[in-house]
Parts: sequence; C-alpha cells; structure tokens
Amino acid sequence: MSMFADTTYAKTMTIAKKLLNVYGLRAEVIADNIANVSTPNFKRSDVTFEYQLARALDSEKYDGIEAKRTDPRHFPFNMPMDYSQVSPTITVDYDTNYRNDKNNVDIDKEMAEEAKNTLRYQMFSQIVNAQYRDIRRMIGNA
Repeated sequence: MSMFADTTYAKTMTIAKKLLNVYGLRAEVIADNIANVSTPNFKRSDVTFEYQLARALDSEKYDGIEAKRTDPRHFPFNMPMDYSQVSPTITVDYDTNYRNDKNNVDIDKEMAEEAKNTLRYQMFSQIVNAQYRDIRRMIGNA
C-alpha cells in the first residue's frame, strides 16, 4: 500500500467518491418512487448509507477498555469497521401506507428528498473535482 493511501487526503477522496456513487443510486431510487406514485400497492424504497459510514468512522476513534474474550470463538468487542468496505443498502418501506390503495409514496417528500440529494451530489462532485485539480497542480509543480 502506498504512503498516499494512508493519508487523510486519500481517505477524504475515498469517502467523497463513495458518497457520489450513493447519491447517484439514491437519485435512481427516488426517480423510481416518483414514477410509481400512482401504482397501487407500490412500496417506496430508500438508500441507507450515511449512518453505517458514520459508525465505521466512529469505530476508528475507539480508545476505551479492551474487553477480554474467554474463548476465541466469542465475538470480539469494539472491532474497528473499515469505512472503505461500507456499501449502500436499498430498503423497501413495507410498514407504512400513505393512501387507500396501499401505495406509500408521498410525492412532496420524494421531491424534497430529490432536491436535497441533488444538492449533496453537486457539493461532493465539486469537492472531488477540487481534489483532482489539487493533485494535477501538485504533479505540475513537481
């Protein structure tokens, strides 16, 4: 593994690129929800990722007391999660019914989520572009 791979800069790049992929996937899921707003029995889907990423990043900071395992078959405690291995999950909401036809898509909520997701995608694409610009500048000055 290169020296660059262990830097905060590389970590930021990895996370930003992952988030771009997540926001792209989320845009597809939201578009599917909106397209099926009038489909009876359709259940909306969502993409979960940020919570798992936050857990993985928090697990790296743990510096508490190490729990002792009395048997090697026991699950280890406080194992750090590798943030680069966290991946998005598409979940289907079977628990709610928004209308009488058992469709649970709220068009207003989906449109608001689409707007938030678009802004996040634009923000992280600018971050990734700026990072690549910095790398090109550093290479050009070397």
